[in-house]
Amino acid sequence: MAEGDSAAMLLQLLADRNLLSQSALQEVVDESVETGRSVRQLLVSKELINEDDLLEVIGDYLGTGVINLPATDIPPSVLQSVPAGIARMYNVVPVEMGPSSVKLATFDLVDPAVMDELMFVLTRDVSFVLAREEDTKACINQFYGDDSSSVNEMLASLESEIEEVGTELDFGDDADDQLLQDAAGSTPVIRFVNLVLFQAVQDRASDIHFEPFETDFKIRYRVDGALYEMAPPPKRLALPVISRLKVMSGLDIAERRLPQDGRIDLTIGGRPVDLRVSTLPTQFGESVVLRVLDRSVVSLDMENLGMPEDVYEEFSRDIQKPNGIVVVTGPTGCGKTTTLYSALRRLNIIEKKLLTAEEPVEYDIEGIVQVPISEAVGVTFSRILRAFLRQDPDVMMVGEIRDLNTAQIAIQASLTGHLVFSTLHTNDAAGAVTRLIDMNVEPYLVSSTLEAVVGQRLVRTICEQCKTPYKPDSVILDSLGMTQADVGERDFFFGEGCGNCNETGYWGRKGIYEYLSVSEPVKELINERKPTLLIRDKAIELGMRTLRQDGIRSILDGYATVDEIVKYT
Repeated sequence: MAEGDSAAMLLQLLADRNLLSQSALQEVVDESVETGRSVRQLLVSKELINEDDLLEVIGDYLGTGVINLPATDIPPSVLQSVPAGIARMYNVVPVEMGPSSVKLATFDLVDPAVMDELMFVLTRDVSFVLAREEDTKACINQFYGDDSSSVNEMLASLESEIEEVGTELDFGDDADDQLLQDAAGSTPVIRFVNLVLFQAVQDRASDIHFEPFETDFKIRYRVDGALYEMAPPPKRLALPVISRLKVMSGLDIAERRLPQDGRIDLTIGGRPVDLRVSTLPTQFGESVVLRVLDRSVVSLDMENLGMPEDVYEEFSRDIQKPNGIVVVTGPTGCGKTTTLYSALRRLNIIEKKLLTAEEPVEYDIEGIVQVPISEAVGVTFSRILRAFLRQDPDVMMVGEIRDLNTAQIAIQASLTGHLVFSTLHTNDAAGAVTRLIDMNVEPYLVSSTLEAVVGQRLVRTICEQCKTPYKPDSVILDSLGMTQADVGERDFFFGEGCGNCNETGYWGRKGIYEYLSVSEPVKELINERKPTLLIRDKAIELGMRTLRQDGIRSILDGYATVDEIVKYT
């Protein structure tokens, strides 16, 4: 039972007991899809049912009772029966233990697959009682210490467990597939992989890299655009751990010579998390990268993109046009897809048909028809776009305009009354225009269909806990092309580094933008095949702020450092 099934079951239980009307039920489902918050959190926060009544309903369904966890005396031996990493990942607290069983307190409906996994990793029969969410999480923190100790503790216990298993996990390149499958399903490996995934989500990682080298097996997280390495596990764990990830994502563990792509749906710490999995054969084994898509962290509301007010207003206006092409441009990982999803969410009303072609589909959005691109079977952007035109759409999103064929169909779609969103990899907004012309698209077609180009970057924002002011000197101002008069008496800021931000000085990321509106003077330059620089200068003359200028605004507003702006603009 996946996260969605569990939520649906809970809502069905409440509806069956006449504790929730159909309209309230639909409202909760819609808000859960929009915000990424769990159905359970919404039910309690909207006061549709109080938590104790909710626990009674779940307990009745599971055939179990409800306990007052803070008032329960739990012996240390019982607490030690569940490792800290497992308690945190599954949100469970052991309350009783028999010779071969353990009773766990939790606060939500228990997924049968999760129950099986817990029985396996704990090597005990498992039963459940229910407790309040706040009490469960408080007990986990009280009994199992802070998160940072979990990884090292788990690695230490993992080492001893592997020693007990003996040399079974010591594989060569020609490891037997059955032996590999058994190792991938072994208790220490499952525990370790679950812990790494849990820790990554806790640390707000956007990507997790598993990288085998000649003598090391490295695991790195990307947080706010920068990579951090965790304590490296033993090299001999590389094959079993990577095989475990392939099993979880439904990939062929016997195929180690070709790249593969898959997907893992998990609930981590009570939050639904999507992991996109990509494997790559390397000299020393397969490298695996997981893209973490945590719906509860990423907001797909346009208001939360951090656009300056004038850019937000222009973008809001242009995406409401009946036809035309709106392009978002920038390097990989700069938030282009999030910007386009936010625009689609704004347009996602019952009167409009929205279609997307993506590689891969990153977020599932209710009400939008989303098609994954698969070059391997011939499902290309141009082929899907051609099919889209026969599906009576109002708005289409193409993941990326890569070639003349895709560009021509996007233009044809625009000319026949459709609004088309897409992305391009160029350094700035003006570069997108010349990139289309370089693809051999006729300039008059570009000028007549292109409505706007959004150039964007993501810069790390200064940690509020350790934010420190300073007065910039002439060297810093020169690097930004500014003078002392531009700054006046205002301070610049940097993060000194603290526990909150892992000593980095940064917490989170924010977009900086440039917005090229394709007005008549710009259209004339496009038709005359003028170079990027002239188009850019004309746009600036007409009021466009460059990425660097928007970056300077963010420095003066006190949320970005000079280093970040110089690095990205």
